Amino acid sequence: MFGQMPGLARGTTASPPCSASCWQRAIHCCSSPLLRRSALLVARSGKRRLQSEKQSTDSPPASTGGPEAKGAREQRRSPTETASSTPSEPVASKQPVWRWEESQDALKAYGLFLGVLAIGVIPGLRELRFVELPYFVGLAALTIYIGAHRGLSTKIRQQITLEQGALAPVAASVALFGGYLLIKFFPDLNLQTLLNAYFWFIGSVAVAGALGAPLRNALGPLGEPSFELHLPEGILSGDDGEPVTSALIAPSDVLVILLSFAAASLDLAANHTNFTLNNLLACLIATDILQLLGLKSFKAAAVMLVGLLAYDVFWVFGSPAVVGDNVMLTVATSNILTGPTRLLFPRYFGSVGEASGFPFSLLGLGDIAVPGLLACLALRYDASRATDMRARAAAAAQAFTTAIAALKPDATSNQIADATASAADAAYDNVAESEAEQRRRTEGTSTSGSTDTVFAASEAVMHQRTYFIPVMVAYVGGLGIAFAANSITHLGQPALLYLVPATFLAIFARASLRGEVRRVWDFSDTSAPLLNKLEKNKLRKAETKKKA
Repeated sequence: MFGQMPGLARGTTASPPCSASCWQRAIHCCSSPLLRRSALLVARSGKRRLQSEKQSTDSPPASTGGPEAKGAREQRRSPTETASSTPSEPVASKQPVWRWEESQDALKAYGLFLGVLAIGVIPGLRELRFVELPYFVGLAALTIYIGAHRGLSTKIRQQITLEQGALAPVAASVALFGGYLLIKFFPDLNLQTLLNAYFWFIGSVAVAGALGAPLRNALGPLGEPSFELHLPEGILSGDDGEPVTSALIAPSDVLVILLSFAAASLDLAANHTNFTLNNLLACLIATDILQLLGLKSFKAAAVMLVGLLAYDVFWVFGSPAVVGDNVMLTVATSNILTGPTRLLFPRYFGSVGEASGFPFSLLGLGDIAVPGLLACLALRYDASRATDMRARAAAAAQAFTTAIAALKPDATSNQIADATASAADAAYDNVAESEAEQRRRTEGTSTSGSTDTVFAASEAVMHQRTYFIPVMVAYVGGLGIAFAANSITHLGQPALLYLVPATFLAIFARASLRGEVRRVWDFSDTSAPLLNKLEKNKLRKAETKKKA
């Protein structure tokens, strides 16, 4: 339980000077060698802080845990009350929120992504046959990886329910066929100006959102907030739904804004034909989609992805027999409606096939985003099941030091041992119970009566990606099979025909091996209530303003 305490004790709050003797006496009162070692480390840390800080801080600890945990703490509280100078119980303070964007893994992922883009620029590489396969696979896989992990720390996400998933193929078909009719029968209708403005805006936002946190971490002092920017009310809102009227800006943020405007403007100036710039914006737009949009459950995923598989197959293979033209290919290779909606790579000289007249090999953004939604759901399932031993140890360490700070200088050894052990045990149990409650709510077995989300991903998921990694491997394999079919038949392929079965098979094969098929099938992402609550708060505030 205390395996992580040595590194975490140094970040705890300094104790009052009156408890200096307790730091030393705590060393001798611990009943177990492991707890004794933890107490020694905490005591040494406390002595260093007391020597460096003449005046101590006296901030009250944050209260955590539900009614059951609180009751358990009350039962273990009597030794603490007799030795403490105040009746307040020592509990763990709130731990910092983990954000993937601020991790070293994010820097590595973005570095690999930019590296793949840079490799594609090498002129000699384009003359190699089939080189577009590793290029597209690398960009697509990294796009899904980045989008899925960014979504872990996004509190407000729009979720796709079972009913919405069933309607997705219909909506996609209407949009696709509408675009086809515009291309076929209204070739002189110029909508490109409107599309250019739209893609310039969302492209700029996508680049800024992707590069903001990594550059802050990479640029050191230049990433530290140094001035405050005041914003008009109503432009931005925080995770709690409240309007944001000011923001702390770092020099790196200014650089990010300039880079985002430059990338979107250069792509616009090239009319979306510079494949590197186009691919940069397309992939980052896809990461935004995966970050902000998610599937509610694996049931919704099955309905939507199977429906979109049928949509993809029909509009590629079936549309020539119905309308006399390959609708999907016509829209994808059109120069009338263009934008960063597909990945491009210069076509190999002498290649043959349906789209041999188009200068680029291409991969539709839907072939990344649709399977990517399933990968995101798999990662969120992993996060909901992850056991964060570091958070448990940190909570126990904080409660341990808080308990010592609350003791009277003349507390006996038994009182010190009882108080610290009781506090650490209760704090540890609070975190464990929170994780268990998170699992129960995603399985629909919670008896708490609350519908509020408790989803909070921790760094522990990076070491427990039980379902996400198989889905990613299956995605790469499915995409490879789709490209092989294209090379053999020289016909455009509905990539979802290969990607959807491959990714679903990976999930349920893993679930079968672990005996978790029913648990996976019943899983439900519990993030939606937070979004619903924020929407209700906004409506309530709007009604209040009207009445006023």
